[in-house]
Amino acid sequence: MVWVGVDGGGTKTDVLVVGRDGVLGFGHGGPSNHEAVGMDGAIDAVAAIVRDALQQAGVEQDQVSQMVLGLAGADFSEDVERLDAGLRRAMPNTAMEIVNDAEIALAAGATEGWGITAIAGTGTNVFGRSRLGQRRQLGGLGFEFGDYGSGIDIASAVMHHAFRSAERRGPKTALEPLVLDFLGQPDYASLARAMHFREIPPLAFLVVVPLCFQTAAQGDAVAQKILSGAGTAIADSVRGLALSLEMENEAVPVVMAGSLWLGQAPHMKAAFLERLAQGLPRSQPRLTALKPVAGAALMALERDGVESRGLREALLRDERVGGVE
Repeated sequence: MVWVGVDGGGTKTDVLVVGRDGVLGFGHGGPSNHEAVGMDGAIDAVAAIVRDALQQAGVEQDQVSQMVLGLAGADFSEDVERLDAGLRRAMPNTAMEIVNDAEIALAAGATEGWGITAIAGTGTNVFGRSRLGQRRQLGGLGFEFGDYGSGIDIASAVMHHAFRSAERRGPKTALEPLVLDFLGQPDYASLARAMHFREIPPLAFLVVVPLCFQTAAQGDAVAQKILSGAGTAIADSVRGLALSLEMENEAVPVVMAGSLWLGQAPHMKAAFLERLAQGLPRSQPRLTALKPVAGAALMALERDGVESRGLREALLRDERVGGVE
């Protein structure tokens, strides 16, 4: 029997084809968040990468027993219904379940089967499952909805403070010259025009996120404050979710997933752990040992009523699916 896990996000999509004992095929491609690439674009991207992974595994689509897809942008039932309908047309006669990408991250990192995951990547999101099986997602919709701490947020803060530094409206930061150099602009007047007239696409600003970690590691106070603020905000979201699920007094596993937790500077992670210790003193935070796509594959077995412990052990030995991202 064969199972498939999918992790579809704002910048990349991973697909894992597995048997009981390990990986049979692995697919990797571009973004599949419908909020960024449109519903048709998301469906086409996922279906194409699944086909590639199945071809690599030497498996036909009708041999897939169960597929679990953790998709960014699957935030409301209406999102899930539209994605489900489109993907079933693209991949007919395939048993599948669509969940938010935060849920597969929890499955990847919480061997206990319950807890909270804190995602810090292109977007930020928290998802929790209580011991009793209650499930709740908090956030994942953006700054206006109470979220903060994503790559998008950090990029926005970098641009904000770089402009303020250049125009003497705020403290000087090493981000100021680095941003110009990275974006290929001679000065901030030129950068402002390029931004205003969309000569630089909005998501292109994600490339400045590593600059924030770089300058923070070199002692820049502005960059350090940006990262610390992101970590603190995500910890507050985790606590809010714990309160809503009445887990605040439990030794709740907190799974940290997403590339930002591995940034060059420690300030974001340190602020997150400090705030978490204050707000949820019994919590047990840890970086996930498996990529979220591995969680989707494990969920596929479990949805099929198949014991997944052996597969988890095999995945932990496979460098393609180890780690937080």
